Amino acid sequence: MRKSIFDIEIRVDIDYEFERLKDILFEKNSLYYNRTDYSLYGFLNQEVFPIWKYKGMFVDFNDFLERLKINLSLNTCQEEKFLYLLELLVNLWKIAESKLDPSYEKYFSKRVIGYMRINLPLIIENMNYQIIEEHDRYKLVKRDSDVDSVLDIVPEDYAKLLLDYNDIRNNTIDAKRSILKELDLYIENTKKTYQEVDKDTYNTIQFIVNNMGINHPLKKEPYLSMNEVELIEWYDKCFKLMIHLIREKEVNEINKERKQLTNE
Repeated sequence: MRKSIFDIEIRVDIDYEFERLKDILFEKNSLYYNRTDYSLYGFLNQEVFPIWKYKGMFVDFNDFLERLKINLSLNTCQEEKFLYLLELLVNLWKIAESKLDPSYEKYFSKRVIGYMRINLPLIIENMNYQIIEEHDRYKLVKRDSDVDSVLDIVPEDYAKLLLDYNDIRNNTIDAKRSILKELDLYIENTKKTYQEVDKDTYNTIQFIVNNMGINHPLKKEPYLSMNEVELIEWYDKCFKLMIHLIREKEVNEINKERKQLTNE
């Protein structure tokens, strides 16, 4: 059966989307604020970024781009930097919409407004990321159905760690190591239960955290000779095993409840 336009999936071409984003940022007179016409870039740079309480050491939008080496004069952008840019725009747009007077919306560029409200979240979704609200900040986190399946069965602090592992800022070996160390402490709090649930999985987790630089410094071969890429691959495997073990424990509890209910 022929697909309609609503069924067509378009893969994200980062360089193409980078070009479209620049068109939106620099469209002239696209927003009206305080008796002044602005491009979206000018409005965010002059009126929004300077008052954003999470701006840190950045002075304005220009400063952010310069320090992250995102060059808008180029026609290409690395995926990681593009994601940082999208995350910043999500946060700034929340403030921007609160400042813009809705009664003047008829003077705004529908192309720019439509992009920020519809296209921006859609691009993020199609890159397999989701927008997570944390208090009054918005973060981009890699979508992971395995992680989602256990968020409701662990304490809030550990649910945050599970989400943080896939945060775009936590792709370094040190960040991954720190999160896995905390998750291992959670598992070790009920060590005996997890051993009973799946001893092999539990043992593999302990093998990784204790030999590959998570709980203890690297001391022996072959782990000392592993490069950072190899270690991160093992860390990601460890993370998957932890999720599996947590989920398996919950499944076992449900099975026990069923047996109690039926007096088996």
